[in-house]
Formats: sequence, structure tokens, C-alpha cells
Amino acid sequence: MWEILKSWRTPESSGKSKEGDNLSPAEDRRNLRVQSVNFKDLNITAEPSDDELEEGTEAAHQAGASSVPTSTGAAPPGRSTSLPLRASRHRSERSQLVIIMVGLPGRGKTFLCNKLVCYLSWLGHTTKLFNVGSYRRLQRGEHEVQDAAFFGRDNEKGRETRQRALYAALEDLQDYLAAEGQVAIFDATNTTEERRRLLVQRFHGKYQYIFIESICTDQSVLEANYRFKMRYSPDYVNMDEDKAVEDFRQRIKNYEEVYEPITDRNLHYIKLIDMVTGRAHLDINRISGYIPGKIVFFLMQVCKAGMTQKRKIWLTRHGESIY
Repeated sequence: MWEILKSWRTPESSGKSKEGDNLSPAEDRRNLRVQSVNFKDLNITAEPSDDELEEGTEAAHQAGASSVPTSTGAAPPGRSTSLPLRASRHRSERSQLVIIMVGLPGRGKTFLCNKLVCYLSWLGHTTKLFNVGSYRRLQRGEHEVQDAAFFGRDNEKGRETRQRALYAALEDLQDYLAAEGQVAIFDATNTTEERRRLLVQRFHGKYQYIFIESICTDQSVLEANYRFKMRYSPDYVNMDEDKAVEDFRQRIKNYEEVYEPITDRNLHYIKLIDMVTGRAHLDINRISGYIPGKIVFFLMQVCKAGMTQKRKIWLTRHGESIY
């Protein structure tokens, strides 16, 4: 496995070039290729150090100066004007992943995010959740009310506040990955193609990223989700449950007016349909890699079990005991 991590050169630069075509040390350096191997979440790269390149070039000059020229100007048989470089140094880096949630409110996105944080952390991957709703609440003024009207497409002030929350969350997310983080989960609705393009432009070329879209069409499940959410949502503290549910439904209608499900097959995404019912199916598109593969496996188990079904937990105590 480790043999392929040694530096190597193209056949043209390894002494098998055409007759009379001897490459200079500079050309030999340019032909040096850097190889990398992916193992689980590690990206291991082999590259020559500056000292090794200088040594190889200097040795090549000395060899060229000591060679005896022939009438054709080529080096004698068995002599080479360049020396192969030594084994390269190895640099290992952990691949970084951004998980971007997509879906209308009340579809179990935050619940799923918390489950993924626990699962990926248990696997040994440093994972952190960035919930844009929490940043939005921090942007709230002293007497500002963030009710359903706040999320309307015509509410300019509400849109500005949501944009500030978005960029604040993105900055913290990138600071986290630049410091010590490996996996970041970006929890927001991200319901429009424009928003998703913005996120792709932000992450492309820097991190691996995948979208996870949650869709639910079962109205009885949605109603149960809404009422459960109202008991713990910071947006509806000290509000009558029925009034809170009605306001939440209106908020969802505002999102439905602009909602655009993921249809672009060029994106890397996992689409969960009716996940919370236990009768779900997954649409998996362009997903590859160690951590994304683990996420798919985990989501398959969640979808199979369902999120709203009551389950029994059996605790057994086995072995002999004197107590």
C-alpha cells in the first residue's frame, strides 16, 4: 500500500526517453508527479520536499559535468544526466465535510442534525451543528416579534435580519473548520435554488459538501410534529399552544411560496421522503467517500425505524449475582 506513495516520474523522464532526448534537471522536476491515497477520511499525499528537489538538481548537474561527451553530444551508455529523487515526504490530512440541510419547517431537520452529531462524534469525527435559527434569534431586537409575518417574502426588514443570521453562521462554520473541525452541519431551510447556489459557491473547492433534504407528505405526522415542536421552540415561549401552531402553519405557508425542492442532478445530495413515518425511501445522488457513506448507512436505519413510532427498550442483566 505504501509503495505507491513514493514519488515517481513519467516514462519520458525516467531514462526511457527517445534517443538523444535528454531532459534537463528543471524539466525532470516538472515531470515529477504528486500522488495521493484516500484511506477512510484521510487524504495522504506524497510530495518531494524542497531540500530533496535541490539535492536531486545539484546531483544531476554534477553527473552531467562529469560525463564524457561523445561525437553525437549524448552521454555514454549507462550514464544519465539526472538522478532519481529519494522517497517523498508524506502529508496526511483529514477530509472536511459540510452537511447542508434542506426542507420546510417541521420536517425533522434539527432532530436529524442532533442525531448525526452524536453518531459522527461517536465514530471519532469532530462534528458541530450550526443552526441558523439560533443566530436569527440573537439578531432579534428588544421589542421585535418574529412571528409568521416576519418570514414573509415581502418583509424587507425580516429578510435583512435573516441574511445577517445566515452570514454570521457561515463565518462561524468556516472559522470552526479552519481551526479544528472536521464535519460541520448547516441547519437551515435552504429552500431556494438561489440560496443553495450561494452555499455551493462558498464551499466549492474548500470542503466536501452534501445536501440532505427532508420531505414529509403525511399530514397526521406533520400535525403531531407541529404540536411537539411548540412545546420546546424558543420562538413560542409562553404562548398558547393552539395559537402557536396556527402561527407556525402560517410561517410554513410563507416558505412554501418560495420552496424549490432539489432537482439538480449535478449536486451531491440525499433526499429523505416521509422519513418520520417509517415508510420512507431515499434518493441518493452522487454520494461517495467514507463519511458520506457512513451517513447514508445511518439514515437508512433511521428511516427504517421511523421517528414518531414508540419503541420498547429492553435492559437485561445477565450472569450470576449474589445481590
